[in-house]
Amino acid sequence: MPTSNSIRQRILDLAVAAIDGGGEAAVRVNDLAAEAGVTVPTLYRHFGSRDGLVEAAQTHRFRTTQFIDSSVLASSLAKCKSQDDLRKALRKELLTHFDTDRWELRQVRLNALGAGYARPELAASLALAQKQGAMGITEMLLPFQKKGWIRKDIDLAATVYWFMGQILGRVLIEMGDSPVSQKKWNDVSIEGIMAVIFGDTPKK
Repeated sequence: MPTSNSIRQRILDLAVAAIDGGGEAAVRVNDLAAEAGVTVPTLYRHFGSRDGLVEAAQTHRFRTTQFIDSSVLASSLAKCKSQDDLRKALRKELLTHFDTDRWELRQVRLNALGAGYARPELAASLALAQKQGAMGITEMLLPFQKKGWIRKDIDLAATVYWFMGQILGRVLIEMGDSPVSQKKWNDVSIEGIMAVIFGDTPKK
């Protein structure tokens, strides 16, 4: 028999799929309840209202993209035995994050952030998700900073927030006909990030 948590997750997954497929307008309470095999009052008992369901779905979409990024990074960092390993791992991860295949993840994250405009509760929920994701990455990198492999004079949390913003910023050259080469954008971004983290001297 389905548990309360599994029912809630089922409704949430359907709402996320609806937003992915047609935006927030596609979240129709009656249709979702029927598809989930529950009554509308049951849906409201879990999320309070349609707005509550939309906000939960947008936060879930945002968290999911962060989990994908963090889990891949954690796997790479676990293999680092030297500063050179760390440099190679971060460079590889950066290229992965900047890959055109990640375009959809960046769009999902930006869509969720945009949905928080003029919606204080959603904005607060997204801010918490962002904080948790950023602090998780900060904790992954902290042991390397303590070893001296990462510059000790930088605020690691601020660096992680900046790095995450850099990833999102890539959409500016992915919106149609951009005059900027994606490879050159990658090169500039990686050089900047490596300089901040390791104190590398920019190439001349």
